[in-house]
Amino acid sequence: MNKLTELFAFIEQHKNTPFAWGKFDCCLFAADAITLLTGNDPAAEFRGKYSTALGAKRVLKRYGNGDLVNTLIAKLGEPKAVLCVNRGDAVLINNNNDPAVGICLGNFVAVVTTDGLKTVALNKITLAWEVLCHP
Repeated sequence: MNKLTELFAFIEQHKNTPFAWGKFDCCLFAADAITLLTGNDPAAEFRGKYSTALGAKRVLKRYGNGDLVNTLIAKLGEPKAVLCVNRGDAVLINNNNDPAVGICLGNFVAVVTTDGLKTVALNKITLAWEVLCHP
């Protein structure tokens, strides 16, 4: 099975998983997808360190680079042009004026919100990072 097929299976597996800070939130969902694609977990040091929204903010300040965007840049490198986003790339979206990390699946983005796993239109993407699949 190729990595993109595995990614779609991962999405399907989690379509009914409820949102939970520190277990199934936007950042850990995206990190799990990136780990599946690359073999490297960009959120290893964050796992198990928070269970609330406030805790997530504190973890970004303590273990990350201060906030979500700066931590994403530190972990994934400089963003690429949004118009060049591909399947499997990590993206930041505007979710009702609240940033959320998702994964591009081609014609839409998979993202975890407080309502669970959702798909949103590509026009919600504000930043994008290339994720290179590990063979």
